[in-house]
Amino acid sequence: MNVARSRRAIAIALFCAGLLSCASAVAQTFRIDDSASQVLSPGEVKMRWESLVPRPGQPSTITGQVAVRVVLDVSPWRGRRGRIYHTLPPSPTGPVTVRWTADGPLSSGVLRDGERALVYTGPIDSDRLVDTFRLTLQADGDRVLRPQSLAFGFEIELEPAR
Repeated sequence: MNVARSRRAIAIALFCAGLLSCASAVAQTFRIDDSASQVLSPGEVKMRWESLVPRPGQPSTITGQVAVRVVLDVSPWRGRRGRIYHTLPPSPTGPVTVRWTADGPLSSGVLRDGERALVYTGPIDSDRLVDTFRLTLQADGDRVLRPQSLAFGFEIELEPAR
């Protein structure tokens, strides 16, 4: 009986130690410097009504398009593996949806304000990731009363070092 109790105690201790190591292996998240990115279209994004007279109960959606040359400085994580996310904080004027296509190493996707979308998974082999996003923005035209800035960003979750 003492042997069985000892084995159980050892199994519990190993299980708890495994939980602690798993907790320390959680990926760390860092903001990526994207200050070299630039909007390729001059001026403000021109938003247009999707429908001049929306059907009853449907939102008055406005849509605009813009192209952005995305330049991510990933030099601090060169030689590591990670997941890169495109982020957009919550919009004070109501929901915003963004769809984009990408030309290079980053993935196309969809993002709603207050969320983040995965755009890259894998090794960081260079100092910069460069791509072109062609974004389509959609918002509720009844709630957007004046031009506003959207604070897009990028963040990286590093995989634990092995």
